[in-house]
Amino acid sequence: MSVTLDITLDGSAYRPGDWVRGRVTASEGGRSRAVKVALHFRERTADYGAVGRTEAIEPLHYGELTTGQSFDFAIQLPADALPNYSSTHGALYWAVEAKSDEPGFDTVLETAIEVAQPPG
Repeated sequence: MSVTLDITLDGSAYRPGDWVRGRVTASEGGRSRAVKVALHFRERTADYGAVGRTEAIEPLHYGELTTGQSFDFAIQLPADALPNYSSTHGALYWAVEAKSDEPGFDTVLETAIEVAQPPG
């Protein structure tokens, strides 16, 4: 049985240098070696996707997951984080990724966050 993860964020919009805080919950437990969380600055077009930058923290948990287990996290956006941008040709955006490192295919969940241009 594969692990199922949920991400809950404490905020909805961020600026460069802000802390992104939240929790990862195993809504379905299972065999996992580790639970990891990272921030990715992603680039997407109709036929291309890449990660331009990653901010990661130490794994939140090692070992099997039980249903309902929850892990708080906090990752700081870089002070020079670019804001989100979207056009008809593609998008640049930040996303929180939660990953359960598992035998076979990993469970990966991503949720985009809004990063705005700092004032000034």
